[in-house]
Amino acid sequence: MKTENWDFEGGSFAVHTEGSGPPLLLIHGIGPGTSFAANFGAVVPALAAHRTLYGIDLVGFGASPRKAAPPFFDFALWVRQARAAIARIGAPRVDLWGQSLGAAVALGAAAGSPAVRKIVGTGAGGGARTLNAALDRFWQAPASREALRLAMTGAVHDAAALSDAQVDARFDLLSRDGLGAHFDAMMAPGKELNLRSAWLAPELLAQVQASVLLVHGRDDRPVPYRDSALHLLDHLPDCRLMLLGRCGHNPMLERSAEVSALALDHLLSQPLSPSLPCAT
Repeated sequence: MKTENWDFEGGSFAVHTEGSGPPLLLIHGIGPGTSFAANFGAVVPALAAHRTLYGIDLVGFGASPRKAAPPFFDFALWVRQARAAIARIGAPRVDLWGQSLGAAVALGAAAGSPAVRKIVGTGAGGGARTLNAALDRFWQAPASREALRLAMTGAVHDAAALSDAQVDARFDLLSRDGLGAHFDAMMAPGKELNLRSAWLAPELLAQVQASVLLVHGRDDRPVPYRDSALHLLDHLPDCRLMLLGRCGHNPMLERSAEVSALALDHLLSQPLSPSLPCAT
């Protein structure tokens, strides 16, 4: 996988590329030690066989630099970053896949954009405005590996899905250069305030003309489907929702093969002609 930095608003952000075929922009979520690799690593091999992957680390995460001044939780900035990536890729069509709040970023970036034709959202945020206990626990920098494991366990249906390597990779990233303290500073304005800043209004969702597939774990505790996915389903013009039982917040982690197949079926399918009536 190739990694490089792309210029953005006087700074830069990290982009990881792999594969061949039409471009697919991958946008991770917001959590302690989160990065492109942490969210999408399990599905990269399957996707790279069909698409050129552009996995970005959002500003303040992974290999991307941090903002110099608050607010460090900056949903509008991340939407602009995704739009900048779409423009830099420069293809007439760029499909998007976002995980968790990264799906809200993807939808925000796609609003009004004719270049985005297909979107996949896993564990999609953007619909909830009330903080729950599971998300509250997850949105803080852990003091130890065990504290991180406990927080991550709250986001999966089966704790066996978490490996020591996954927990260690996240904790090691948080331990570098004060990144854990930066994440806490990101949450300092108030977690519920941050959550509300990423809420997607019906008027904005109506501007998303892309065909959207939402894949959500029925047992997602930090981002319950009733609070977020149903809001998106209600207001996106072209949207399907797939609920997976016995699955938590990151379907890519717990159901990698199934989610890869669902996503590729959506991304590779041809859109129906608008002149054709729907079957009844």
